[in-house]
This record gives sequence, structure tokens and C-alpha cells, in this order.
Amino acid sequence: MKLFWKQFTAIVCLLVILFAVFGCVFLQTSFQIMLEREKERGLEEWKMFQFALLASMEGLPEGYPIENDVMTEMSETIEDSIGNPENGIALYNEERQLIYKNGMYYGALMAENIGTEKAMWRLTDTEEGHYLEALSRITSSSGTYYLAFGRNIQYVYDARDRLYEQYRNTVLLVIVLSVPVSWFMAYHFTKPIRQLVKATRDLARGNYQSRVEVKGEDELAGLMLEFNRMARRLERSIWQLEDAARRQEEFTGSFAHELKTPLTSIIGYGDMLRSMDLTEDEKRSSSDYIYQQGKRLERLSLKMMELVRVDKQGITLKALKTRELAYEIERFTKRLLWEKNVAWEKNIAPGIVFGDLDLLCSLFGNLIDNGAKACGRKNYGETGGQGKILLTGRQEKNGYSFSVEDNGCGIPADEVGKITEAFYMVDKSRARKEGGAGIGMTLCNRIIKLHRARWKIDSAEGEGTKVYIFFPEEEEEDD
Repeated sequence: MKLFWKQFTAIVCLLVILFAVFGCVFLQTSFQIMLEREKERGLEEWKMFQFALLASMEGLPEGYPIENDVMTEMSETIEDSIGNPENGIALYNEERQLIYKNGMYYGALMAENIGTEKAMWRLTDTEEGHYLEALSRITSSSGTYYLAFGRNIQYVYDARDRLYEQYRNTVLLVIVLSVPVSWFMAYHFTKPIRQLVKATRDLARGNYQSRVEVKGEDELAGLMLEFNRMARRLERSIWQLEDAARRQEEFTGSFAHELKTPLTSIIGYGDMLRSMDLTEDEKRSSSDYIYQQGKRLERLSLKMMELVRVDKQGITLKALKTRELAYEIERFTKRLLWEKNVAWEKNIAPGIVFGDLDLLCSLFGNLIDNGAKACGRKNYGETGGQGKILLTGRQEKNGYSFSVEDNGCGIPADEVGKITEAFYMVDKSRARKEGGAGIGMTLCNRIIKLHRARWKIDSAEGEGTKVYIFFPEEEEEDD
């Protein structure tokens, strides 16, 4: 059974049960109040008749003989004065002879308890109806008598029965009216749940933009809010997975392409050396080309191994003094700068950077290598200038920043955002000639992310490139 029908049935039953219980309690309480009121009224009239009769007997002259007809006359007179047509009166003498009765019911209480010394009363249920019975003993100087009293209270029970019948009809009406009310309430209560079910089904079908409308501040609203948060996180995760899969596919394709070119060349020249008669110059030229392509494959494999290592390894960030770090960077790139005939300059303010020394040397080594290659592509013959790389470091408010600046050929504005993609090269033919594989900037990007740092590349074609790297403040971690 669906939750809607469960709630619908529960609400109908609850309304009917509450109304029935409340009505029964109310009717029973009302009946008891009416019955108690009639009982008190009847007993009061019984006592009044008893008192009046006793007063009349005491008012006779001393020694006055009281015959049955005298008692009958007194009883009639009293009844005419204070009697109630709903009451039955019977008077007995000490010999249990009936002296007077008004023709109304006066029950069996007298017959069962005649001669008793105590006054008593009871409610009696008979086939003829319900009655209040009372019996008392009246003793005076004139003799002893028994007064039997009966009051018909059937109308109280008849009134109760009529109320119960009306109430049953009312309950039926409430049941009929509760159906649409319960349907509306159940529909309203289950609407958020239906929305959640629909949104969940949409998520399962791949619609990760599915959301639910949140109204109110109750528990269901909180649940719907958390669902939306979960859906957003799921959508973000799916997008990241899809993006990672796309990048992986592109990376694999690019890697295969980068391997194919040198391998094809090596195989081609190797086959030529194996199968053809070549001159010594041709053999030397072919061997040189095979060697160059082999070195290129070696550099590519080393870059790939370094990239895999960076992706897999966890790093421990240690406090490094910036000037000592700059010294290590200079030592790491000194031979490269000398080979490229590029001038080197550094301006490092004292400070602390939290990072891994080897990875940071690799990061700045790749940036300086790219700057040196860019300087090599620029023609300084006309100006008589020289390629130059400047490493700058300064303390910031919430961390430390480095910049690597060159005066090389620069990067076209529309390609700056692409250089961190694996195997992307601005000038592919020249980059390959220089031994590049298009992985260096990808490696730099991975290292920067591992250090939770931020970077920015500013470049102008023909003027040079400047790379900013900001390292946030971080507490040193123990080994």
C-alpha cells in the first residue's frame, strides 16, 4: 500500500475514532448528569412527603385514634399539596396492610424490605421501564407506618437513546465528510515525498540536474534541502568524472601520437640501415637521427614517470627558507641556462614556503626550461640583446609569492589557457626539435595543486612571459 493511502486511511480512522470516543464520553457524561439530577429530585420529593406526613401525624391530639381512613385522607391531602404525577406513593401500617396508594408504580422494594428500621433507595430496571424506589419507616405517637415511594425515570433513558441515535447519524455524516478532508490532508502531506521520489527516479535515469522545491522549515523541508545538496554534489562529481575520463582519453591519444612519430622514424631509418647500401655520411646521418629520436623517447618516458609519481605520491609539506630554495633552483638549472646561453637573475626576499623541495625544484626547473627555450626562439641579432630569466620572490599578507619572468618570444593570447593540457605545444615542430613533449606545464599544474598553491600566466607575443605562483601560509607537518 502506498504512503498516500496509508495516510488517507489513518486520517479517516483517526477522525472517526476521535469523534466516536469524544461523542460517547460526552453522551454518557450528559446521561449521568441527567440521571443524577432526577435521582436527587425524586429523593428530595420523597423526603418532603415523609416529613409532611410525619408532621400531620404529630399534629393530631394526643390519644387520637388514627384509623386507616384517616391516614388515607392525610396522604391524599399531602399529595394534592406537594405531590408530583410522576411519583408513586404507597402507605402501609405496622401490620403491613396497604392503607393508601395513588395508583402509580411503587415497586418491590417495599415488599422485600417491609419492617426495616432504615430508610433505603435504589434504581430498578424492569420490563416496564426504569424507576427510582425508596422506602422509609415513620414512627410517631400514633403508631408506626411504612412509606413506599416510586418515581418513573424512563424518560431519562429514552432521551439517552434518542441522543445515541442522533449521534450515530452524525458519525455517519462525519465519515462521509472526512473522506475528502482526509484525501486533501494526505495529498498535502505526501506531496514532498512524491517530489523526492520523482527527483530520485530522475537522478537514477541520469538527469543530474533534477531538484525539488523546498517549502517550509519542517523535517521534510530539511530532508528536501539535503537531497538538493546531495544532488548538486553528485552532479559535480559526475561532471568531474566525465571531465577526468575525457582528459584521460585525450592524454592517452596524445601520448600514443607522441610515441608513434619517433618510433616510426626509428623503425624507418633502422630498416634503411639494415636493407640498403648507404654511404658513410648517410649512415652517420641516419644513426644521428635515430639517436636523437631515442633521446626524445627517453625524455618523454622520464617526464611520464615523473608525472605518474606526482599523481600517486602523497607529499609532506615542510618549511623551506625561500633563499635556500632559490639556491637549490639555481643549482638545478645552472647547466641548462649555460647551454641555452640565457642570463640568470634572482631577487628573493627572505621568507618561508611550505612544500616539498624536490617537487618545487622540478616545478621551477620546468618553468625556467620553458623560458630558456622561448628566449632561444627570439632573434636578438638585430638589437644585440640576450635572453634573460628573472626569478623574484616576495612576502605577501597571507603567504609568499614567486614569479618567473623571461624576455622570450611569448605565447599567443588565445593559447595561454591551453598550455597546461598534456602534450599541448604552441609550436609543435620547434618544440619537438628542442626535445619538448608538451608535458612540462601539465606537471607544473599538478605540483601546484599538490601544494594547494595558485598560479597565473601573463604573456605577450614577442615580449615574453611571466608566471606568478602564490603559496599560502601553512603549518609545518611532522614527518
